[in-house]
Amino acid sequence: MLHTIRTFPFEYSLNKAEITVLGIPFDSTETGKSVKYGSLFIREAIKNLPGFDLETKTNIYEKFKFADSGDVEVVPGNWNLTEKKINETIKEIFKENPKIFPIFFGGEHLISLAVINALTEIKKEKITVIHFDAHRDLMPEFLGEKFSHITWGNHLLNNKNIELIQLGIRSSSPEEEKTAKKFKIKNTLKNIKGKVYVSVDLDVFDPVFAPEVGTPEPFGMKQHEFFSLLKKVCNKNLIGLDLVECSSDKINTQTALLAANIFKKVLAWK
Repeated sequence: MLHTIRTFPFEYSLNKAEITVLGIPFDSTETGKSVKYGSLFIREAIKNLPGFDLETKTNIYEKFKFADSGDVEVVPGNWNLTEKKINETIKEIFKENPKIFPIFFGGEHLISLAVINALTEIKKEKITVIHFDAHRDLMPEFLGEKFSHITWGNHLLNNKNIELIQLGIRSSSPEEEKTAKKFKIKNTLKNIKGKVYVSVDLDVFDPVFAPEVGTPEPFGMKQHEFFSLLKKVCNKNLIGLDLVECSSDKINTQTALLAANIFKKVLAWK
């Protein structure tokens, strides 16, 4: 018998699993605190999280079969090579198991661009992206850099198979507001159809609840407000989730524990 500790109490091979997690520890364009180790500390928080959900009376570890796919081997300072590795890794995961539900841990928010573009290629259908964030992330470039955690949303709008909905925004620029108006970006969960992907920048929360993030902003969402919105999203045809911008640098910080609870509630409600 193996007496070992993994991310999940029992892990299945990828082709037999229903849920997989993939870390993407890329933070080369981060302008605030480093988020390189977000995936590590979210995993550690998950290990300390009971699987039983009191609200739904379900144990996520009994409800689903899990596989941890590890971390993408990112190339620091090189987004082009990192994006390629993310794309190829996700496609290989779905080649092995077309029915898998993926959950991604960042890393900076730029990783979501590669993840979502890969999923649209795999699913070959329109996807509604529900983007929880304090920031629009719609700048065309920042400090001369075309691809960054501040510009990824702008590039996502080039994908015709994406509809973007943004919730929790409280920091933007006139240029980003013009872009949001031009592309008719909604801030409501009404009339959502088809497949849905959720991207959670943990700075969507007020720093009181999530202080360890790359670029915190005051006056953010309270936990109750966020989870009530998230529950509505989980009633949709959810195909994936990412949790990004966790800047934890030790075990069981507030932000990592909050991310772990988001992970748990999505699966309890799913």
